[in-house]
Parts: sequence; structure tokens; C-alpha cells
Amino acid sequence: MEDIKYSDKEIAIFKGLIQLIREGVNPYSIKVSDIAKAANIGKGTIYDYFGSKEEVISKAIIYSVGEEIKTITDRIKTKESFKDRFYEVLDTIEKNINDKVSILSILVSSGGIEKFYEFLRDKEYTISNFIELVHLEIKELLDFGRTEGIITAKETEFHQIMTVLGVISSFSYYYNNKDFHKNISTKEAKDTVYRILLKSLN
Repeated sequence: MEDIKYSDKEIAIFKGLIQLIREGVNPYSIKVSDIAKAANIGKGTIYDYFGSKEEVISKAIIYSVGEEIKTITDRIKTKESFKDRFYEVLDTIEKNINDKVSILSILVSSGGIEKFYEFLRDKEYTISNFIELVHLEIKELLDFGRTEGIITAKETEFHQIMTVLGVISSFSYYYNNKDFHKNISTKEAKDTVYRILLKSLN
């Protein structure tokens, strides 16, 4: 999947819009004038690059989510073992939930990614591209585990990808509902999902 190249001006507009969302402005009610002010440009400049507010929102979210994924995957790849790489995924989930700075998390909490999907239809880049990217990163993680000898079973690729997604979702569920599991520490939850992962893959 090829990266889309944006101009410096377009990126400034994207960052201005995303900053508004992170500051708590409802993404459904943002005006073009708000975006222009946040990006420190004239309102007319936005229309030099985009045909509508919806296009700005769509591409800004696509850009931001892509940057988030790249940052996360780059950080994961600095780890030298399968276990450390997997724990880095869990650490990232924990950090995003605590900081509430993930644009994807913000959109979900603002009413659901499904409601916002109309703004995410782009002829070059759609949500399906991000799903594809996540799957590719999981495959790379699994290949790393096989090379290290941590994963030895001959399960299908689909089984393995679904297993990784399943345990990650389980940790997210735990962390979002910690009040129901007060006797379980975050470290214990991470250790538990890692053991489940290994059992399911071997």
C-alpha cells in the first residue's frame, strides 16, 4: 500500500483540524472557518486544495490514522523479541486509552466510526486500507515469532491473525472495564493475554 504524498499546506490544514478534534470540538459540527483558523490560513486557501469540508475531514483523519499506525509500527520494530513486540502493542493500547489522544479513539467516542464513515470515503484511501495494513503488520509479527521459534504450530494464516486480533481485543476490553476486574493488575492482564496467545498459536 503506497503512501499518499501531501503538500506542506495540506498537512498544516490536517493538523489544524485534528487539533480541534483533540481539543474536544465535535467533528460533526466543525466549520471550514474553524479549520482555517486552527491552521492559521485564510478560509479561501482551504478551497484551493479541497472541494469541500467533508473532503478535508476525510483526508485529515486518513492522514492522522496513517501517521499513528506508522509511529506505532516503527516503535514495535525497535523491540528485539516477539514477546517485547507484542507487549509494545499492549502498552500502546494502554497509553492511548489513558491519554485519549488517539484520533481513532476520539472518533469512536464521539459517536462511532460507523457514523463517521461517510467522511472516510476517499477514492485513494479507505478504512479497508488500514485494515489491510494492520493485517500486514500482524503477519510480520507472526513471521518474527516463527523465526524466533516462539510459534511452532502449523495453523492457517487466518487462524493466527484472528488469534492475535482476539487477544488484543480482550486486553482492550479488560482495560476499558478495569472496575469489573479490580483484583487483576494491568501487568497480570498483559501476562494472561500473552499466555493465551502462545497457547492458541502452538
